[in-house]
Amino acid sequence: MRVFRQIALAASVLCLGAETMAASNKLLVNATSAVVTLDVFSGRPNPEWTLTPAMAADLSSRLGTLEATNETPKPFDGLGYRGMRVELHEQAGTTAVLNISHGYATLDQGGQHSRYSDPGRQLESWLTNTGSEHLSADVLRYVMDEIAKSQ
Repeated sequence: MRVFRQIALAASVLCLGAETMAASNKLLVNATSAVVTLDVFSGRPNPEWTLTPAMAADLSSRLGTLEATNETPKPFDGLGYRGMRVELHEQAGTTAVLNISHGYATLDQGGQHSRYSDPGRQLESWLTNTGSEHLSADVLRYVMDEIAKSQ
């Protein structure tokens, strides 16, 4: 009987965790716009661009494929490319913030924080490329090289 209760408790925790993860992605499905800021410069404004609604939907879909993780990324303490920040806006006025850096994506939504693994830094690469019209060729090449270095 004791083993049965432990199994039932473990199953309940897993179901609750899956529900929480699904809820954390709920806003992204309804995101109507997204503003990306590339954290690359020191002492001058970082490049920023707005995703089209189709790109925002694509971002939501891509984020939904990432696996949740409890790993904590190593902090980056140097100069140069540090990652990117994405503000996701919902039509109702709700905002979530997605930080992507060095193989991890952290979603802050309504006080809840969810962290995902970005294997091969695919989401980070894709998101950087959405800014190709807003970035100089040198900056785009530099950031893509930095992403490729640590894959």
